[in-house]
Amino acid sequence: MLKTMLTAAALFVAATPPAFALSDIVCDQSNMSKLEKDVKSIKDEMKKDYANKELAMAKDALASNDSDKCKTHMSNAMKGNDPM
Repeated sequence: MLKTMLTAAALFVAATPPAFALSDIVCDQSNMSKLEKDVKSIKDEMKKDYANKELAMAKDALASNDSDKCKTHMSNAMKGNDPM
């Protein structure tokens, strides 16, 4: 029982930070330019390709004034730059 509760608590804690991080993202041209620079510096080609696709979708969402979608795609593009 204790093991189940600890596992559930760990999963909850692991799932919570991305929601907060997404609310911190500002979807504007300035941040899009910074993200584009970060994506260009990614060394891993698979991550770079993924991040470029997400960046393109974020730009489309910014152009259509869909800030939630833009934030999601910017967040996904940033994950491509995380060292794993």
